[in-house]
Amino acid sequence: LLDSKKIDDVLKSRHPYKTWLKKGVRYLESDLIDARLAAEPFDTDTLSLYQKMFNITAEERDEIIRVLAEDESEAVGSMGDDTPMPVMSSKIRSLYDYFRQQFAQVTNPPIDPLRESIVMSLQTQIGPEANVFVPSPESARQIVLNSPILSQRKLRQIMGMKEFGITSEFIDLQYAGDESLEAAIDRICDQAESAVRAGRLVLLLSDRYLVKGKVPIHALLATGAVHHRLVNTGLRCKCNILVETGTARDPHHFACLIGYGATAVYPYMAYQTLFDLMRRGAVKMDAETRAELGRSYRRAIRKGLFKIMSKMGISTIASYRSAQLFEIVGLHEKIVDKCFEGTVSRIQGADFDDLEADQRALAERAWDPLAGVEQGG
Repeated sequence: LLDSKKIDDVLKSRHPYKTWLKKGVRYLESDLIDARLAAEPFDTDTLSLYQKMFNITAEERDEIIRVLAEDESEAVGSMGDDTPMPVMSSKIRSLYDYFRQQFAQVTNPPIDPLRESIVMSLQTQIGPEANVFVPSPESARQIVLNSPILSQRKLRQIMGMKEFGITSEFIDLQYAGDESLEAAIDRICDQAESAVRAGRLVLLLSDRYLVKGKVPIHALLATGAVHHRLVNTGLRCKCNILVETGTARDPHHFACLIGYGATAVYPYMAYQTLFDLMRRGAVKMDAETRAELGRSYRRAIRKGLFKIMSKMGISTIASYRSAQLFEIVGLHEKIVDKCFEGTVSRIQGADFDDLEADQRALAERAWDPLAGVEQGG
């Protein structure tokens, strides 16, 4: 007769788990003082180009990004959100605004992210997902991050771990004028699929290197499309999707990317914008705190992610990743079927042509040196 204790003894002595973990798991070095908030700071003209391309307004820069870093929490607003739905708006709006977070229904109570933080975790692993029914040393070969929000240093460490078996594929999200948005999405999905079949463990989706004459696919469209392609071909567990994007700035943006399959996100435009604010003396902090500006920003995003997860009663980021806990308002079913398959979308709205027209309008303005950064409002 096997009682609980005997069963536990059999299970724990079956394999040398401790040895496997010691040999397999790697933790990334992290600095308390993030001296390299932006290792290659943009000059004023380049920064202006990128801010216009990724639709960062002066209002978002000062009221959202700066506050996140200064207060280590989201900006507090008054009254409701009275901005029109993006599909009805006269301004070009970010794709993230089409997504609404779902709240827990009665059976799954929310969790308190402040008082119950001990049971909540944003720990993220990068590595192949092995068969849980066949324990082996390979299962323990993981890189462990304390959060899915990357600093520049952590991204470089991950991309540089060739000797640890971390092979990567760089996927540029830009496409030329003679290619349609839909065709460009199919092309990057094909590139991602063939890379994973060739054994690449990390796919880096990036819009970091803008080229005149090309426009970037929105990171959320690309992440959702690549994730679903890999799920449908049975390859998703063999790779990790890292997203290097200028589109992600506040917690909702990160939640969308992670909710549609991103393993980790590197928000380079948030860092560049903060660096510029620091350079111009617009951040009211002493020198010591200013050196940790990137870290303060990441703390704020982490707090925001906890808050979002807690609405659904979810305590670990692994349960939120690719859970698609959103409702879409105002996107055409073609986009939903290709990039966000399975998400609730009750009304139709903008299609690929509309999104492409928005991106091209932003690009035209971005490459015009006389146009300034928009005020927002």
